Amino acid sequence: MSKRIKKKKVVPSKSNIIYPDNFRFGCEFEFYINGGNYENIIEELQRVSGSDILINLDEIPKETDRHHCLCLKYDSSLGGSGVEISIPICSYDTLCYYIGHISYIIDEYGSTNEDTGFHIHISVNEEIDMDFYAFILLCHEKNLLNNWGDRNQYSLNPMEILNFLNEKDARELKDQKGRVWSIERRGKAHVEIRTIGGLFYHTQIEKIYQELDTFIKIFKQSISDMKKNDNYRVVLQKHLKVLNTTSQEKTKRFQNFIATINPIR
Repeated sequence: MSKRIKKKKVVPSKSNIIYPDNFRFGCEFEFYINGGNYENIIEELQRVSGSDILINLDEIPKETDRHHCLCLKYDSSLGGSGVEISIPICSYDTLCYYIGHISYIIDEYGSTNEDTGFHIHISVNEEIDMDFYAFILLCHEKNLLNNWGDRNQYSLNPMEILNFLNEKDARELKDQKGRVWSIERRGKAHVEIRTIGGLFYHTQIEKIYQELDTFIKIFKQSISDMKKNDNYRVVLQKHLKVLNTTSQEKTKRFQNFIATINPIR
C-alpha cells in the first residue's frame, strides 16, 4: 500500500491564458536519492505539492487516482536508491511550476546520471486525433530527438531505424530493461516524450523549458490539418525522398517500426 499525504496548498492554474483548457500535461523525473534524504524530499514535496502525495518505494502506486496525485515511487529500471517523481495531470503553468521546484529538490537531495531521464506527457481531449507520423518528422527536423546526446542505450530514437538499426536489433534493444522508444503514442492525441535525460539533466531547466515549448508547438500542429502546413509538406517530401532512395526491405522495416510505436489504428 502507498502512504498518502493530504495536500497542504493550492497550486493556481492560469494555463487557459497560454493554452486552451483541453491541453493537459504531465512529467516524470528519474533520479537517485542521496543517502538518508527520503524524509527531506518528502518534506519538500509537501511544501510544493498542490495535490495529495502518494509514496511507495516498493512498486508503482495502484490507487485509481494516482494520475491526479504527486507520486514518489521506486524505479525498477534504476535499482538501488533510484526513484521517480511523477506529477499529477495538470495545466501548462502548473507543469512549469513543478519542473522548477522538483529540479531544485533533486539538486539538494539527489543526483542524476546517464541512466536517468525526464519524461513529458502532452495530450488533449480524446475526441481530437493527431498525426503521429507528422509529429515524429517535425520533432526530427528540429533536432529534438537527439538533442541530449546519445540516449540509445536507454531511449531509442524512432528515426534511426532508417540509419543503422534493423527491426530485429531495434526490438531486442527495446525489450531490454530500461530501453524504450524516445517518443510513443499513448492515446488518440497523447504522446510521451523521453528524449531528455543524462548527467545533471535536472540543472538544465532553461533548456527543458525551451524544448517543452517547441514540442507543444509541434503537437499543436499535429492535431490540425497537416495538409495546410507548408513547412510539413517540405519536411515530408524530404523524408519521402529518403524512403525512395532506400531499399524496399529497409523501407518496409521503417513502416513496420512506426506501427510498433503507434498503437492507435
